[in-house]
Amino acid sequence: MIRSTLSSQIVFAVAFSVYVTGGLLVPGGTPGVFAQEEQADDKPAQSDAPAKPVDDDPLGLNAADEDAGQSLLDEAVVQRFDAKSVRQLKDIESKLRGALKKGVSGENESFARKMLGSVLLQQSQLIVQEIPKARGARQLELRDDALRVLQSAVKADEELVEAYLMIARLNLSPGGDKTAVAEATTKAIELLEDNPVERSAAYVLRALTWDPTQDDKILGDLDDAIRDDPANMEAYQARAALRLKFDDVDGAVDDMEKILEKNPTNQQIAQVVVQKLAEMERLDDAAKLLSKALEAKPSEGLYRMRAIVYRMLRKDDQAMADLNKALAMQPKDPLALLQRANIALSRDDVQAAKRDLRAAEKIAPGVAAADQAIEVRCYIALQEGRMADAINEMQKLVQRDPSSMPRTLQLASLYLEDDRTEKGIDLLTSILDRDPTNGSALRMRAGAYLSTGEHRQAIADYELALEEMGDDESDAVLSNILNNLAWVLATSPNDDLRDAEKAIKFGLRAVEVTEEKEAHILSTLAAGYAEAGNFEKAIEWSKRAVELGEKDENPQIDQLKEELESYQKGKPWREKQETEENDVPILSEDDLIDT
Repeated sequence: MIRSTLSSQIVFAVAFSVYVTGGLLVPGGTPGVFAQEEQADDKPAQSDAPAKPVDDDPLGLNAADEDAGQSLLDEAVVQRFDAKSVRQLKDIESKLRGALKKGVSGENESFARKMLGSVLLQQSQLIVQEIPKARGARQLELRDDALRVLQSAVKADEELVEAYLMIARLNLSPGGDKTAVAEATTKAIELLEDNPVERSAAYVLRALTWDPTQDDKILGDLDDAIRDDPANMEAYQARAALRLKFDDVDGAVDDMEKILEKNPTNQQIAQVVVQKLAEMERLDDAAKLLSKALEAKPSEGLYRMRAIVYRMLRKDDQAMADLNKALAMQPKDPLALLQRANIALSRDDVQAAKRDLRAAEKIAPGVAAADQAIEVRCYIALQEGRMADAINEMQKLVQRDPSSMPRTLQLASLYLEDDRTEKGIDLLTSILDRDPTNGSALRMRAGAYLSTGEHRQAIADYELALEEMGDDESDAVLSNILNNLAWVLATSPNDDLRDAEKAIKFGLRAVEVTEEKEAHILSTLAAGYAEAGNFEKAIEWSKRAVELGEKDENPQIDQLKEELESYQKGKPWREKQETEENDVPILSEDDLIDT
């Protein structure tokens, strides 16, 4: 927002008061010049001279010849008080330039320059007021006109701070000159030594002009801005963003806390910092930050945001409590209703999810097309066993953002769950074409290959997935890869693929990771020993698998017993799954419309 002309008028008023009271206009004296010293006492008196007439030219319109421009200056002073339009100001400008060109002496020259700067500043402000009303190229023309006038203003008065700041702000718009911004703000910073609050704003303006690679200069200006004015929230916000760029999350959180103390409802900056903390897996810090903000001033938006963090922390009870608070504050918040529906689905409460989904769509019918609503419908369909509907909903999300890896993986998972293995493998292959080391895609495709009996491809994918395993992967993921790889190496009917040594190695690791608590993993190790011909060990581990399976009511208990019987007969186990492809067409919503 451009400042009003009030300050420039104040500058003029103060200067004019000096002009009036500082001897420039002295009633009874020579107009427009300093009052003449009294004549010396020893000069002859001129008592017979006619009485001096009353001065009817107090503004010096009939200036003395030695100050040829004085009359123009005095006219400009009179006109200045009523000037409101650009035309009137230009007329004053013309008189002031004429006065300076013809010549005015002493303090009058300084006053004339100050007044010229003030007049030009006001002209530029009136021009800037027209910019929002203009369209297209005309806006740029007006900006450039204002900048030309402002350059003249600072040439006339090199201490006109407000003009420098306007030059900076106008040049920050598209097509502006960042060098001009830096020069103008630097000059303003020098002149604002006695006004730290204004200087703080100038530091922030200059920080915006540095090249993105000049982080030290940007940070230096923001630090100086906060030093000058600890209440400058714009400086804190800019510094928080810069600190996030440096991965100085602690510093960014400190700045964020200052902002939220002042303005607890600033959800935009809160969301940026919370998202960064989430990316760095500092979810506890994100929850603490939001809790501080909520202590300062509760809001439905912050409750909703903290609910997301709690869900990521697997604290569904706290998340549900936050969503209930958000809905208590704003009962017609469709986003909070959709989030609560998601939690209900995680608790297998399909009916509650449906109620919240219907309520959200009733409040805002357009929300039905939102990603969150589509996800809720997808998972409701999945829990109700309507696989085609679930696939249709997920296909919509993938079509909206084909680059989204999580959504594409979810769609592939739905294909595989619905025995549409070919579609699943094709989709996973498209992911791996873009990202050959994507662990999730490798694991899923390996499992798909395993289910169709394509053991060579399954082994290749599992081995690559194992190589790409990061330290941050869960034990469940690691044990799944180890177990499945060991199983196919021990039980594949393809003689060229079986490898007893590797099967035992991977099987032992899987047993260790799961602390001997998973019956199907104990069974895999038994199969490895059987393939190696060590049936004593195979029977030992197979018995333990059966015992644990019976205790846990494992649904695969019958196969576990059959494996044990095979080893007791001295026969290794062989297995080749061949899932039948589901060829039933998936009908879209349009296909289901009764015409």
